[in-house]
Amino acid sequence: MTRIKLTLSIATSAIVFTAVSIAGPTFIQTEMANASTAAQRTPAAADPAEDGKALPTATSPAELLQLLGERIKAKDVDGIVALQEPEAAIVNYDGSVIRGHKEIRAFYVDWFKSDPVLTVNPRQTVMAGGKRTGKQVRNRTAAIMGDYSLEQTAPDGTREKFTGNFCDTVQEQPNGTWLYVQDNPYPPHGSPTSAHH
Repeated sequence: MTRIKLTLSIATSAIVFTAVSIAGPTFIQTEMANASTAAQRTPAAADPAEDGKALPTATSPAELLQLLGERIKAKDVDGIVALQEPEAAIVNYDGSVIRGHKEIRAFYVDWFKSDPVLTVNPRQTVMAGGKRTGKQVRNRTAAIMGDYSLEQTAPDGTREKFTGNFCDTVQEQPNGTWLYVQDNPYPPHGSPTSAHH
């Protein structure tokens, strides 16, 4: 169980965006370049920060991934939970599921004890579905796929490293913001040894 908790989900880790992260497809490059600016200017009325100010929200899947990375790096558990739908899920490497805000919060509190550092390389984002209202399409779903490397402190005090693939599912809300539905760092694709510890 300790190993499960320590190997958290991918896009849900101390994300460090590197030059490799930006080397993904053109769509991702554009989205990542614009994410920081848009995230800073987009207020979130429903997600107050501890100091009473609104937390930034995401208006694209790339912004959502970036905000998650920033909040994980800062170990901002409340901020991370605010980026999840109420019934969101995190998939563990053994196939078990952490579900809902309460369990996700407990997971992060425990996982941050391992001082995780995650490098995420988004490779492809696919948006689909939704409902057209006039000129706008809302309630779209997107899959964010890529690979990652994770370094964290093992129970014996040594640093351990892992690599793998991820496939996260995010959902556009009626107001145009995006939230996590499923964080899955262990999808059944890639080499047979991906994400094995």
